[in-house]
Amino acid sequence: MIELKTNEYYKISHLIAHKEEEFIFVFVQSVIDLNQRGTIFVNNFDNPTAGLVACRGGKYYLFGDEEDQTFNRSLLDFLSNPDNHANFYDLYFSSSTWLSIIKAPLNDNTVELRRTHYIFSDTTTAPDEQHVQSGAFPLTRINEKLYERYVKEIDDSYALLWDSAEVYLERAFGYCFLNESGFVSACNTFYLGGGYIEPDIITLSDYRKQGLALTLCQEFIKQSRQRKLIPYWDCDSGNNASNQLASKLGFNKVGEVPILWWHENKQVISNYLINYNYNSLG
Repeated sequence: MIELKTNEYYKISHLIAHKEEEFIFVFVQSVIDLNQRGTIFVNNFDNPTAGLVACRGGKYYLFGDEEDQTFNRSLLDFLSNPDNHANFYDLYFSSSTWLSIIKAPLNDNTVELRRTHYIFSDTTTAPDEQHVQSGAFPLTRINEKLYERYVKEIDDSYALLWDSAEVYLERAFGYCFLNESGFVSACNTFYLGGGYIEPDIITLSDYRKQGLALTLCQEFIKQSRQRKLIPYWDCDSGNNASNQLASKLGFNKVGEVPILWWHENKQVISNYLINYNYNSLG
């Protein structure tokens, strides 16, 4: 595999569309736009026909021609080596053919999941037209101090997604509800690129089913539209709460896409499969 320099990322722009559906992969656009860090590998420097986008946040996208066996062998070597990754990766594909080629060789290290994609269109009812009470918590915009606290207390993967609080606030945004102990619910920018923006929502278990996530997402969508960005939603197909929230917010379903997931901790995988009802499927 050949690694492209950042000023060469344009070489893959015509190759990254999904071959069968209208899926958008915001993290791919984010890497190409240099909003978030990643690495792009291709099979040929001058005339690439296949490649892999590896976002530093752990999402990967395999695209292009599936028949280059030399590239495919080096790809499998790369994916099979834990030293090449953080503690996990989500591998997306530009075609079902890629999945059929890659799944068996990686069977001992990965599990197949399904992700549901949604898009927010201009014809969707604006979120500020939906009147949802936020309860006793004041809605707060994420600032530098809150971002750093969020990384430390809630999700340290944001240190991989964004270089710093300054970079995050320059390019992205988020909202939260707080109490005296800290975060109750938060909606942050997960990925941003190509005119699309992908939210990331978390609500502590004791505060769910109170409309907090809905209210935060409404504000997130409102700000996205003001910035001329299209909100895009990507969640596990078995995550009923996330799928229901997307529907309440007025997102339109694009479809479901299979991915392969690797995690260094097998117990994390086991717990995830149980939580989202994969074990009951087989």
